[in-house]
Amino acid sequence: MIPLKPLLFILGSLLFQGCVGPKPELFPPKPGEKTQTVYLLNHGWHTGLVIPTAALDTQTCPPAPFFRNEGQAVEFGWGDEGFYRAQKITSGLSVRAMFWPTSTVLHCVVVEQSVEQFFPKSGIIKITLSEAGFKKMCSFLASTYNRNTDGAPISLGPGLYGHSQFYKAHGKYYIFNTCNKWTARALRAAGCPISPFYALRAENVFSQTSKFGTTIRKFNSK
Repeated sequence: MIPLKPLLFILGSLLFQGCVGPKPELFPPKPGEKTQTVYLLNHGWHTGLVIPTAALDTQTCPPAPFFRNEGQAVEFGWGDEGFYRAQKITSGLSVRAMFWPTSTVLHCVVVEQSVEQFFPKSGIIKITLSEAGFKKMCSFLASTYNRNTDGAPISLGPGLYGHSQFYKAHGKYYIFNTCNKWTARALRAAGCPISPFYALRAENVFSQTSKFGTTIRKFNSK
């Protein structure tokens, strides 16, 4: 039997994690303050963030000058390298990704149309960040790249769809450190009232974000 005090501490910690408020110095933006708009995508099992290319710098997105000429925005997604880059998804890959800490990649995709057109089935939430919050998010994204000794990101070749690239990333993927937790951490870095603790599933990230963002469309599985 768990002693009462430790049990109360555990329960209190869980309640705290589930009621995370905004960081007032970052979010929400103050009246008249310069803002940046980003988008949360829900692909069903995976979430990503879309950032306008005009707002990107070369630390957040090393090929930013190239991407600026090619599209309106860039989608960022983080996940298990073997699962993300596999030609065919197998049960073995799925089990390994969930229960064994594995290497990770960052997936960067040029969004050549409006977010709604480019991702016709994905759930989309529009989020307005303060300039300071946006810079914090960008710092988080920049820290995700695993870089070589010269400080350059390590490209792993073409991505999954459209004009995209995989880059070697920091962090290990496993059941309690998923792509959805990564997305929630990026939003939390920007000051948003979201709990990465509960962000195991895309549905939860979308549900939490809908409370402070504007839902444009819910995920369509058909």
